Amino acid sequence: MWKSEWARRIDKLKVLVLGCGMMGSVIAMDMAERDGVSDVVVADFDKKKPERLVARLKSEKISGHRIDVKDEQATRKLMKGVDIAVCALPVNLSVFVSKAAVGAGVHLVDLMSGDRPLELDTPARKAGITILVDCGVAPGITNILAGRGANLMDEVDNISIVCGGIPQKPIPPLGYKIVWSTEELINMYCGKVKIVRDGKISEVDAMSGLEQIEFSEIGMLEAFYTDGLSTLLHTMKGRVKNMGEKTARWPGHAQKILAMRDTGFFDTEPVEIHGANVIPREVAVSVLEKTLRLGEEKDLTALRVDVSGRKDGKEVELSFSMMDFFDETHGVTSMARTTGYTAAIVARMVARGEIKERGVIPPEIGVVKVYKKFTSELQERGIRIQENSRIKE
Repeated sequence: MWKSEWARRIDKLKVLVLGCGMMGSVIAMDMAERDGVSDVVVADFDKKKPERLVARLKSEKISGHRIDVKDEQATRKLMKGVDIAVCALPVNLSVFVSKAAVGAGVHLVDLMSGDRPLELDTPARKAGITILVDCGVAPGITNILAGRGANLMDEVDNISIVCGGIPQKPIPPLGYKIVWSTEELINMYCGKVKIVRDGKISEVDAMSGLEQIEFSEIGMLEAFYTDGLSTLLHTMKGRVKNMGEKTARWPGHAQKILAMRDTGFFDTEPVEIHGANVIPREVAVSVLEKTLRLGEEKDLTALRVDVSGRKDGKEVELSFSMMDFFDETHGVTSMARTTGYTAAIVARMVARGEIKERGVIPPEIGVVKVYKKFTSELQERGIRIQENSRIKE
């Protein structure tokens, strides 16, 4: 029944946004501004967040609810009757939302996927729904551009991804301000990360492979390996010889972070201080949250994806780049813009049937097929993807 109802209401979508933080707020704002959307339901565990968001956006389309997504029955009930749900919650909650979407028979776009991107593929297919995962900026836009580049090649040798959300100017003491989760930031700097070397998945230390990369708009940045390939490790298997994802920062950041990490400030084993067991990483999260949280400073997002290989017997290099800045008009960070708008655009594409695949679908598979429309909608919001190609002599 819900499928025929969805088909009748396709011109006026009802949307559920789970999570009313920085990203969820932008998704809700963008949805409410579209003529093709009739209702936007925003929900969060903290009931004050939906209330504040509804009051701030001042749209008759928006209503707020409290939800604990770990309560699958309650989440299913909230999903029933909507055409598409968007998850803008921490990655550890994604699996609960995905299971509820399968049970409710409702399409889902998720900013993250965690370590279980494909485990619900068969249930989602049986339910006739799309769960489009990793639909932010990195992973998200980066995956789409990697998929676009690979599809334009006959053979792919290398895919190099660099992306960073940073303050518009390096700010002491670390040349950085936090534009998302402090805990996730520290996690990104620790442990092993996956890359592809000589066609095989390999592990290297996080923050290794440090190099300098120049962006014409802002100058030189440094970049180092982080664990951002996500679903590309599966979808590009057997197609690419070498592939890696690096995070960009202002020069000097890596040296300072490595000094903190290697002296134990990010350790998870407790240490005893004055008779109490203290976990260094929890202390680091608390301290950095206070000192590095983005305040009045303006941010930017720098992104580059380079793909090299062969086309029609010729050596070809493709380069995709994006440089986005804080939105002064709406007071929205670049990180929230590039992440939230991506999810909102793709969610409407799924709900309108423009992305037809069912199951758990990564962006490099689902969105790359509607690439021109996707990038056109980004451009309408002031986010421009530059694409250049060069034939090697």
